[in-house]
Amino acid sequence: MSQTVSVCLQKGIHFLESAGVPEAEISASELLSDVLRQPRFSLYLEPEAIVDRLRESEFENLLAKRASRYPLQYLVREVSFRTTLLEVGEGCLIPRPETEVLVDVILNRFSHRSENAHVLDVGTGSGNIAISLAQERPKWFITATDISEEALRYAEANADRNQVASRIRFVQTDLWQGIEGTFFDALVSNPPYLTASELTNLQPEVAFEPKRALDGGKDGLYFFKQIIQNAQRVLKRGGFIFFETGMRQAGTVTDRLKAAGFESIQISNDHSSIERIVSAQLK
Repeated sequence: MSQTVSVCLQKGIHFLESAGVPEAEISASELLSDVLRQPRFSLYLEPEAIVDRLRESEFENLLAKRASRYPLQYLVREVSFRTTLLEVGEGCLIPRPETEVLVDVILNRFSHRSENAHVLDVGTGSGNIAISLAQERPKWFITATDISEEALRYAEANADRNQVASRIRFVQTDLWQGIEGTFFDALVSNPPYLTASELTNLQPEVAFEPKRALDGGKDGLYFFKQIIQNAQRVLKRGGFIFFETGMRQAGTVTDRLKAAGFESIQISNDHSSIERIVSAQLK
C-alpha cells in the first residue's frame, strides 16, 4: 500500500534516529526530496501527497545506506558551496563550510586585483574554490591541480555545470609538478591537514571520503611544509598565499611563512571562532 509523503518522512526520521544518525530529519527529508525530484520545502507543503511504491522502495534503500553512515552528500550526489551547487561522489572530498571562509578571505584581501589575476589552486578536489573564484571574479584565470584523476573529473564537470570552464585549467599533478615556469599572482590551498591521531577519531561518514585528501602526515603539516618551502618557484614577488588550516595549526604555519620570506601575515577565524585561514604576501 502506498504511503503519504508525511508518513514516509516520519518513518525515515525514526529509522535514522534509531540507527544513531545525527540530524536525522535533514537526512530523511533530503533523501525523500531527491527520490521525488522535488525541493525539500515541498514535502511540508504537500504532506498528504502519495509516494508510489517504486519510489518508496528507492527511499528505503537510500535510508539503509545512510544508516550505515554513508555520507548524505554522496547519496544525493551534490553539495551546496556558497552560491554554487557541486556534484560530489566517492573519490572526491566533500567541501566544508570552513572553506567558504577561505574564499571570503581571498576575495577581500586580494580585492585590489579585480582584473587579470592568475591564481593557482593546489589540491582543488571538487573544484569548489576555483569555481567560486571564477564566478566572483570574471577576469581572473585559475589553474587548479589535484593528484586524483577521479577528483578532477568532478571538478571539470562542476566547472562546466557552473559555466566557468573556459577560465579554469585543470591539471592532474602532485602540487604543481610540470607547471613550474609559470608565476602566479596568488597561491591558494586547502591541503590535507588532519594528524594521524585525528584520522582515527573522525565521524563515521569521513571513512568513505578519500584518505589522501585528509591525511596531512603525523603532525598534519606535511603539505604546508612542502608548499611553503617551494612557493617561490611558482609565486610572483608580492604575490599572496592563502591556506585553510586545521585546529591549532595557524601559529605554526605562520612561523613557517615568516621563515620562508613572507610578510603581512594575517590569521582569520572561521564561523566557530577557530583560527582557520592564514594569508601572507611574498616579499
